[in-house]
Amino acid sequence: MQWLCLFIFILFLGFYTVEAQRQDCRRIREQCRSCIRRLVNPKNDIEFINRDCREKLRDRWVWRDVRRCDMQILACENHDQKLDCENVARLAGMRRLIG
Repeated sequence: MQWLCLFIFILFLGFYTVEAQRQDCRRIREQCRSCIRRLVNPKNDIEFINRDCREKLRDRWVWRDVRRCDMQILACENHDQKLDCENVARLAGMRRLIG
């Protein structure tokens, strides 16, 4: 019985942690996007990443520029994945080229 209680407690703690992570990502999204609308600042652009990824993926994806805010949100929501150019394109919903 004690093992069952311990197992249920650990399971509950895991679910609680995951939900807390989701709330943090939602907060980042809300704060970041509202701030970006007010500040048009070249520092928000990550041109070196956009340029390199556009070049690497030109035959597989239609790359659209991502901003610092977009990358923070993707990193938060997908903390268990490697954020290379291919995954960023997929997670950001960019159009894949067929062929």
